[in-house]
Amino acid sequence: MQSPWWPFGSLFGLAPAQLNQPILPGWSFGNVTVNYAGNADIERKVVEDVASYGRQLGIIIDLVLNMNGDALEPGEDPLGQLREIAAKVKEIKEREKGSLSERASEAMAKLAETDRDAARRIARDYLGRATGPTG
Repeated sequence: MQSPWWPFGSLFGLAPAQLNQPILPGWSFGNVTVNYAGNADIERKVVEDVASYGRQLGIIIDLVLNMNGDALEPGEDPLGQLREIAAKVKEIKEREKGSLSERASEAMAKLAETDRDAARRIARDYLGRATGPTG
């Protein structure tokens, strides 16, 4: 019996079953890279865990408009919201500071195990750069 797709029936057997291909594999709106002005890890954690940029900006806008005499919605407290965000950001910065020093210490320990001279050289270079009241 003749294939209903004749004369192309035999060609379809050679074609893959799936004829779609992702153009940007792994990409989604949640995977967009943003160039942050400060510490990218801290910025990412603030946006993910505390408040998006839109939410932060909305609160600031509400506060400025209220300072200009515009009425707030009942129960709205933009200054209180900003204080909460600021406290959470401070916590994240403190945690990040501690984890950064821990990561640096772990990296130096690993380097010292494999290349003691390089570890000494790096420590000496950084201590030599330390100037000012803390150095």
